[in-house]
Amino acid sequence: MKMVKFAAIMAGLLLVTQVFADEQKFENLNQYFEYLPNAVHKNWITYKANSDYEVLVQFRVKKNGEITDPVIVKSTNEHANNSVLNAVKAGAPYRPLPEKFPGESVNTQIELKFIK
Repeated sequence: MKMVKFAAIMAGLLLVTQVFADEQKFENLNQYFEYLPNAVHKNWITYKANSDYEVLVQFRVKKNGEITDPVIVKSTNEHANNSVLNAVKAGAPYRPLPEKFPGESVNTQIELKFIK
């Protein structure tokens, strides 16, 4: 298994996508995993806090774009957890994985950071 990170800064938020999959699967995923954190961010109603925080959410994306098992892996602000889970669920189903993607699904982690 290999991990690849993609990062984007949007309106004071740092979005980091971590993808865990077999190495041969990555060649078809770069564009998809530039799209995915933006799609999650679009649905995220940020929890306003007096200090920075980060939430790491993990879920599996199926070949058809449906998601399963969204769960918070790490959080520095418990109050933000529901807003992140709701954003992940609200965006589903996402775009289907690339046609040439050899697997049925890919495990994904997106780290959302609120930077005050």
